[in-house]
Amino acid sequence: MRYPVVAGTFYPADYEELKKQISSFFERFEEIEIPEKSIDLTGLIVPHAGYVFSGQTAAYGYYELMKKGKVKTAIIIGPNHTGVGPSLSVYPEGSWLTPFGTIDVDTEISNFILSELRIKGDIIAHEYEHSIEVQLPFLQYLYGNDFKIVPIIMGVQTLEMSKKLSKVIKKFAKDGVVIIASSDLNHYENHEVTLEKGNFIIEALKEKSPEKVYEYIKKYNITACGFGAINTLLYTGFENVRILHHTTSGEIFGDYERTVGYLSAILE
Repeated sequence: MRYPVVAGTFYPADYEELKKQISSFFERFEEIEIPEKSIDLTGLIVPHAGYVFSGQTAAYGYYELMKKGKVKTAIIIGPNHTGVGPSLSVYPEGSWLTPFGTIDVDTEISNFILSELRIKGDIIAHEYEHSIEVQLPFLQYLYGNDFKIVPIIMGVQTLEMSKKLSKVIKKFAKDGVVIIASSDLNHYENHEVTLEKGNFIIEALKEKSPEKVYEYIKKYNITACGFGAINTLLYTGFENVRILHHTTSGEIFGDYERTVGYLSAILE
């Protein structure tokens, strides 16, 4: 069992408070019933800051996801903020706990990835990493606990690593699967700079070019923490990218000098 490490800090640890907060993010959207059919294979880019900062932006992505139908398995790819663990960490088996209950790991898919990449399962990189955990309550809010997850942490985010991971994912990716890239955008510069750097990433996304994402990251010193996860989505070969929401923490809290950029986008 992987226990929550940022409940009570990034999001409420209390069930009712958590439900109330996530519900508030969806109030601006038209209320709909989730279709009974399984989703078509979908990619999602969402942020992973504290919910008070980036929860609304994330909700734009999850609302579009729920309109598509039911999720059977969520492959969630995040960066390694702690520096602990291997270059690529796939959580092999077991379950993850949040205030909304437990979610099982899709061991069939995780074992397939491990076998194809010829690496061993790892839980160490996941122990204190928040980028995957913060996505789970959103998924549970929509789908209960009736889906499985494949948590993947990228300690190395080169184009080669993204390409290698996407190549394996494409072998089993099918309807019912969502691949989630958990990433914030630029960090700790003023609002205008952070928005501009975010727009460079958006430009590359619209061109569906992982090479351009990587080029802009290096050229403009864009501190988007999960760019390797984003590039993994792009290499997976979706036909269409829709930008859903782009903002900074400055527009939420009023501090426009030291901001973080947030983006939600859906790939179809």
